[in-house]
Amino acid sequence: MSAAVAVVALGITVGTVAFAASDHESCSTTSSDVTSSNMDGTQANCDAAIGPPNSAKAKASKVGEAQSIGEDGGKADSSASGGKAFAQGENAGSATAEQSGTGMAQATANGGKATAKAMGGASSADASATAGGKGTATSMNGGGSTAEGDSGGKATSTSSGVGSNASSLAENSGNAKAKATGAALATASATASCKANATADADGSKAGAICSQQGSSVSADATKGSKAIGSDTSTPTCTPMNGGIAKVKSPMGNCG
Repeated sequence: MSAAVAVVALGITVGTVAFAASDHESCSTTSSDVTSSNMDGTQANCDAAIGPPNSAKAKASKVGEAQSIGEDGGKADSSASGGKAFAQGENAGSATAEQSGTGMAQATANGGKATAKAMGGASSADASATAGGKGTATSMNGGGSTAEGDSGGKATSTSSGVGSNASSLAENSGNAKAKATGAALATASATASCKANATADADGSKAGAICSQQGSSVSADATKGSKAIGSDTSTPTCTPMNGGIAKVKSPMGNCG
């Protein structure tokens, strides 16, 4: 589910509605739709009506909006403080979305486990998981992160600081990790049973690690505006800048 769709979903109020006087709203259900709202806009919505029993829990504060949807044996847990949180678990999947500040966290799991945390400022975190995969996206202090774990893959993305962005994709039992700090960009992709690790720090640094061959391992590290790109199918690229580090280790060669 896209961020735009999730935002729209958060605006939908169905089922039982309760208006409360406090700024803290919460709901919990296993087989129905429940909404707890405050006149200031704080809202918690829980939907577990499709294919029960399910588990849907949500809590919101500081004009936050939290929505959880559990379907066909799924589990969803969302928490929003000042922004938006959306969690959807289906087909025995487990989704957890946690948010504080003014940003958004969303997690969707279809037979996998997805965890998204957006903490502080306008941070954004988007995690998804299918078919036994695991996706974990964590953003802090205005950063952005996305993580997608499919078919047994494990994807982990972590970002910190305004302008930082970390993205990871893991499929077919692959393991991908991306970490970006201080307005940097890190991307990791593992589409086979292999490992990809990308770390970028500060000043527009860019690190990319891609693996698609069984058993291979690729790592890329960049600092101070440097660029490091590595894969298991092409020669690596290392471009150090400003006295920083650009380093790649891969089956196709090393640099830096």
